[in-house]
Parts: sequence; C-alpha cells; structure tokens
Amino acid sequence: MISSIGQVQTPLASTYLQRLCKHFSKKIEVEYGETKGYAAFPYGRCRLQADAETLIFHCETEEAEAMLVMQDVISRHVGMFTKRNPLTVTWRDNGADRDSGGRQ
Repeated sequence: MISSIGQVQTPLASTYLQRLCKHFSKKIEVEYGETKGYAAFPYGRCRLQADAETLIFHCETEEAEAMLVMQDVISRHVGMFTKRNPLTVTWRDNGADRDSGGRQ
C-alpha cells in the first residue's frame, strides 16, 4: 500500500473539506462531517481532516500511478474551489515534499 499526506494551510479548512466532499459525492462514495471526511476513489481512498488552520488529506493506493492520479484530482479541485485566493496542496510521500503548484 502506498500512502501520501497532503496539506493546505487555511483558516477555512472545515469549509473546504465539506465543499470538496459534497462535490466528490456526486461521483464517488463519500462520508463527511465538519472536521472529518472519507472519499472512496476508484483508484484508492482518502481520509480528510480539518482543524483550525489546516486541511489534511491522508491518501492510500495500491500503485504509484494511482497515487499520482489521486493527488492530481485533489490538487485540481482545491484549486477550483479557491480561485479567488488560490491555495495549493503540499504532498508528502516517502519523506519528500512536493507542492502541487496549483495545477488546474
């Protein structure tokens, strides 16, 4: 199992968690509340967590390519939901940090 953690620094973490999960629920199985969420993507799963300043994505997949797809989908959606004040996801996997750079 391959795992990766993504983080977004924002005081609106709970708001974005709920918006993302509501949006994802149109196509995939999703469960969420104000501070926690779960999304079952076709290529892996992701647990979301929000605190006062940070939105965190805990993602797991079986294959490296699937992880790249999941990171890209999440990063693009964060970018779409934060167009006015663009935010990016910083991903950490295997001890390395990688900024999504706001790809859309």
